[in-house]
Amino acid sequence: MPEPESSRAEPHAARRAPVHLRRRILFWIPAAVFASVFGSVAAAAFRFLRPRAGDVGVSGGESGNWLPVAKTSELGGAEPLLREVTVEHRAGWNVTPRGHSVFVLPGAGRRVVSAVCPHEGCEVEWDGGQRKFLCPCHDSVFDADGARLAGPAQSDLARLPTRTSGDTLEIQYSDAAQPPTQTRRPANG
Repeated sequence: MPEPESSRAEPHAARRAPVHLRRRILFWIPAAVFASVFGSVAAAAFRFLRPRAGDVGVSGGESGNWLPVAKTSELGGAEPLLREVTVEHRAGWNVTPRGHSVFVLPGAGRRVVSAVCPHEGCEVEWDGGQRKFLCPCHDSVFDADGARLAGPAQSDLARLPTRTSGDTLEIQYSDAAQPPTQTRRPANG
């Protein structure tokens, strides 16, 4: 005896998902993919574009922009001491550590000048015989205090703010080092 039509349709209907459930799944899969892609792009853009107080430019870590240069016990003598400080340069979420050279000048004042020539950014060298800083790139000359004497540089070597913390001399470093002021006009113009 043949089975009624309704009994044969029941197992087949039970195996098929309802049409509205399939449509809902077909809607939510692309929506979830789009939302995850858009969320990732929006999070990256927000992280890159938002200004972060104290994070843009350079950072000296936990102590702000104050960086240790030398122990005060090492600062004797009559010659400037060449030291290197490591600074974290930040741009967006990119952090790059870079070394920057500075000279600690002799004397009780604990003055520090940048070793970067203000003309084209070359690193100056100390000539103990002449007692002058010389730029090897374009022949700028600076006296023992970093003041410009001759050459194409239009200003002195940049002076960096200093402080003593315990037995450590520290400097405050920034990308836009204070524009050094010219303290005197050179004799040869």
